[in-house]
Amino acid sequence: MKILHIIASTGVGGAEKHLLDLCLQQQARGLDIAVALPAQGELGLALKQQGISCYPIRAGGRWHPWSLWSLRTVIRQVEPDLLHAHMLKSAAMVGRVNHSVPCVATAHNIVKHSAPFRFCSHVICVSDMVRDSLCRLGYPESRTSVVYNSVDAQNYGTDKREQIRQQLGWQDKLIVLCVARLVPAKGQQYAIEALARLAARLPKLHLVLAGEGPDRDKLSRLSSRLDLSGRVNFLGTRHDVPDLLAACDMYLQPSIKEGFCIAFLEAMATGLPCIGTKTGAIPAMLDFGKNGLLIPPGDPQAIAEAIETIAIDNGRREQLAQAARTAAQSRFSPIKQAADTVAVYQRVLAIN
Repeated sequence: MKILHIIASTGVGGAEKHLLDLCLQQQARGLDIAVALPAQGELGLALKQQGISCYPIRAGGRWHPWSLWSLRTVIRQVEPDLLHAHMLKSAAMVGRVNHSVPCVATAHNIVKHSAPFRFCSHVICVSDMVRDSLCRLGYPESRTSVVYNSVDAQNYGTDKREQIRQQLGWQDKLIVLCVARLVPAKGQQYAIEALARLAARLPKLHLVLAGEGPDRDKLSRLSSRLDLSGRVNFLGTRHDVPDLLAACDMYLQPSIKEGFCIAFLEAMATGLPCIGTKTGAIPAMLDFGKNGLLIPPGDPQAIAEAIETIAIDNGRREQLAQAARTAAQSRFSPIKQAADTVAVYQRVLAIN
């Protein structure tokens, strides 16, 4: 089976990491894999380093004639059995230039417009919430599936915890880590407000925010206004997230809305006690509170109570950490993700 994946971005965010991991698993299963993407970027370099064939498409808007022409050329050159488009822009471009090769698309985030998926044979959604958002727009539920993202738990753990904590200067601190872009949807402001409620009772508590985004100045000002400047640390974009996870004491995802949230699953795979909001796939990852603390979005008091629970109850902390890692290994493994995705491919090819 020859698969051509199409993605219009070149960064290293959740969707791009998902694509890389999926390609590696499919390649290991014996599928013939290629990727069409804009020529420059970290994703292309990472794919090439793994021996995955990459075909450049012209950068530009989803209706840019040169972009569409180059994508059409790649499809004709590769002659795939099936196309797999990732995210809205790629799905829209494929729909514009292709009406002969079956196409599966992955919706990585809440869907606000179904038109890009109009010519797709099937849409894979990374959570039930994403599928619900698509079907509410009129897309046929029979042409959708939920396939959760995955992480390889072998790449995460706490073996070097003390060494990394010393390097980061975290030895005597209680570290709550959040890895996310600094944008309103990720809810970091509520985490900062929660920290203010705990500052007196937990003097060693620090909130570490890894990620960059347009809200950085706003969040920094909020920290200053709440007299937390020394206890909220902005790390910016990091390429050592596994080390940060290994070194922290708990993980928090205070998002208002999510599609799947790879970073949260990485924290579970590390073996951390995790706190997440009831949005996207987080409830499914936490099995509705059985292996982590599930809280409502936009609620600083709920965040504060969850952090304090983990901070003061050692037994509860260890139980949540072990349950989180077990769930990541069993229910969200790359092998399961690859098998579920290939099963979708086979159904689509059998119909077409």
